[in-house]
Amino acid sequence: MTHSIFAAPIQPRITSITTSKICALTGPQALADQKGLDVCGTDLGIMTELNDRIYFVFGDTFGYEGDICRGVGGPNWRSNSFASTADHNPENGIRLTDWFCGSDGRAIAIVQGAHQLPFAGETSEQTKIPTGMVTVDGTIYLHYMSVRGFAPRGGVWECNYSKWVYSSDQGKTWHECAIPFGGRASNFNMVALADALAPDNPGGKYVYALGTPCGRFGAAKLGRVSKERILHRQAWEYLTTSNAAETEPNWTKDSTSAAEVVPAPVGEASVLWSPALRRWMYTYLNENTACLELREADHLWGPWTAPHTLVSAKDYPQRCVHDAFLLARQRANPLFPHVPVWALQHFHYERATDLRAVGSRTFPPFCRQNLALPN
Repeated sequence: MTHSIFAAPIQPRITSITTSKICALTGPQALADQKGLDVCGTDLGIMTELNDRIYFVFGDTFGYEGDICRGVGGPNWRSNSFASTADHNPENGIRLTDWFCGSDGRAIAIVQGAHQLPFAGETSEQTKIPTGMVTVDGTIYLHYMSVRGFAPRGGVWECNYSKWVYSSDQGKTWHECAIPFGGRASNFNMVALADALAPDNPGGKYVYALGTPCGRFGAAKLGRVSKERILHRQAWEYLTTSNAAETEPNWTKDSTSAAEVVPAPVGEASVLWSPALRRWMYTYLNENTACLELREADHLWGPWTAPHTLVSAKDYPQRCVHDAFLLARQRANPLFPHVPVWALQHFHYERATDLRAVGSRTFPPFCRQNLALPN
């Protein structure tokens, strides 16, 4: 049985959004030369922060054929790659200066996929793709999905499982949790993670996960865990019921009983708390509309607003538009007195009265997005 606690959408506080490109993050047009790293094109671009550095994890990463960059389908296919920067101001672009590399100086995967043909066998694996990342007490936790195969139809794929990997030395070495977090049918094989101080997370006690099944056509459900037990699958609990008046909703240890909090279709996603809005912001790809969308909520369990459109694929016919990844910056800024926010997507990104934004795709670009807030 599928449980749903959708309520009538609440009124938004954001009144308008505009987007403009800032720069490329990876590939030939990136501000930092990446040819020696053999990084010609990347997927995704999930972010976290630790010790005044911003860390990025990318999905499928491809190299050069001599001086030619073909992007997707090129040589030296790595299922993921990892980089960081000390640059905190995206206004003039971001240079990724430190990468997770092998002895030859080329970027390598944290966990490499088998790169088998799609659906070649019951447990065959095409790739391993990151879905969420969070930093807790100096340790970076990265969640990835093992993709059995991508179907011909866009936005459809199957997974074998999902797992955690983690690093306690700022991404220099990584360790894998042996026990899968999600099985093939799990609604938490793709997760948007948050541990921010917020009314529904006093003291930052929990890591929350807005989870979706593999692919881009499922609904989002909510899970949480005490931050010191993130790797312990049995410690997680899942939202079952809630209403707008509740501050302590009902939870269960059974992930299959979790309630839907954001309606389908929800693709790759990101979530953060905005002190400026005094709300959570949830960004994701809507495969049906080919738009990146943003919703607001006072609590992670909702109710959420109707979606705002961040970027529409029809405005960028030559590009692949998907993924909107966010990062809250905790720096005071006299020109922007609210906490800035960076957002990263496959293609473009954004800024608001208190927001900064960034983006990514095969050649991930940073963009600025303006979100107008009511007086």
